[in-house]
Amino acid sequence: MKLRDASSSARSILFGRPATVLPFFLAGSSINLIAQTFPILGLVLCYLLLAGTGRLDTVVTALRHTDLANAGTNPEGANRLADALQGLLTPEVILILVVSMLLALVAVFVARAVVGAAQVHAVTAALRNERPVPAGVVGAGEDATRFLLLSLARLAAFVVVSVAFGVAFLAFVFLSVLAQADSTAVTLLGGLVLFLVFLVVSLVVYLLFMFVPQAIVIDDVGIWTGIRRSGGFVRHNVARTAAYIIIAVGLFGVFAFVTAGFGLVGVSRVSGIILLFFLLPALSVLKTAVYLDAEPTLSTGRGSLRGAFARGLHELRSFLARKPLLFLVTLGLFALGGVGGWFAAQPFTLRSVRPDLTTNVFGTIPVDVFVKIAANNWLVAISAAFAGIGFGVPTLVTVLFNGAVVGAVVGLLPNPTLALALILPHGVIEIPGLSVAGALGLHLGGVSWSYVRGRTSVEEFSDELVRAYYVVLGLLPVFIVAAFIEAFVTWWVAARIV
Repeated sequence: MKLRDASSSARSILFGRPATVLPFFLAGSSINLIAQTFPILGLVLCYLLLAGTGRLDTVVTALRHTDLANAGTNPEGANRLADALQGLLTPEVILILVVSMLLALVAVFVARAVVGAAQVHAVTAALRNERPVPAGVVGAGEDATRFLLLSLARLAAFVVVSVAFGVAFLAFVFLSVLAQADSTAVTLLGGLVLFLVFLVVSLVVYLLFMFVPQAIVIDDVGIWTGIRRSGGFVRHNVARTAAYIIIAVGLFGVFAFVTAGFGLVGVSRVSGIILLFFLLPALSVLKTAVYLDAEPTLSTGRGSLRGAFARGLHELRSFLARKPLLFLVTLGLFALGGVGGWFAAQPFTLRSVRPDLTTNVFGTIPVDVFVKIAANNWLVAISAAFAGIGFGVPTLVTVLFNGAVVGAVVGLLPNPTLALALILPHGVIEIPGLSVAGALGLHLGGVSWSYVRGRTSVEEFSDELVRAYYVVLGLLPVFIVAAFIEAFVTWWVAARIV
């Protein structure tokens, strides 16, 4: 497909019918959360192990008898605290942490393979004017293994290239030192030449793997054939490939500039929304369209942003009406995590806190904080909801962990009234909003498990993914209200209560 037609197709899909492909890109945002499940469980196990063996009590005792502000004048107390902290690194704890990190790494590769296969299948179906969401669901199961092997092959290729040039550079330095006494200029020149060669070889490797995902899905081939197809496509379509790379680099350049601008005004999290809802889907659709030899995608007109969020609010109300018990269970799980966090933080309760509640710590008009909090909470909700595709386990752990964080904050503060004053004003909206996302994730977990067992059809699973997409759209106004209260109202309320 010509680049002009590919660009037209990308616009048609992303602006005309985004719900056909965006659910799989929102699922991609949950990969890190899925991977974090294992380290979180590992930390919980370590805490229980250390608490059961009394090593945690030793640290608490050492902290209470050590003045951290004047540790230099009390070396004995500081040494006692250091010994207590070193005692936490038992072989069992180290083993748990290492295993949990390895499992997290495996989860990242597997989740990326499943989501990557779903994305390319959905995009290809959209470009062919077929049914994208069912195609993505089916494709995730059919090609997950091939996408996993592709990730490993790509990683191995870049590791081999990097190691080879690293060894070559060390050998060059060694030989240049042996050959002459003053080798600084020669070493720098040789190093520069090797670095340029390394960049060229890395570019060649990148181009070889560039269209392999599209070759796997569109041509239905294996990894090695896909590499040959990708390399052949690049070789025979140099202009199209170069144009795509220029567009991709340009878009990322604009994105980096916008991100820097957002960072200067304190709303850098907004860039995450742009990346998730526009940049990554646009590049995926564009690259697949460039590789796909088909007619341009038919335009269905530009979708209404207002209409999408109106449907989102409708789907949000519908979900709560259909799953009220699941929402209450999720809210209870959050509370259970809060109780656990409160008990865990009790030994470390601060003796005193002297916050200045006469003014908002965020500033007089904290618009930047308001936007940042709203964007962050919405992104967290999206990740928690779509992480439920992993049979609900990552969402369950996330709900309990977020509850534990809130409970730990309450447990650390010496004045419970202060803690409640700082949490309740916005928490009465924010926590239920996050619980809705958690309930949605648990629901998707049940649907995905039912689908794997053959009790739910592809069409039913696809419909639930689209509904989930609209439900998270409907949650945005909830988090906007909660963020407004947190940024502008919470500290005003706390100043009058405490």
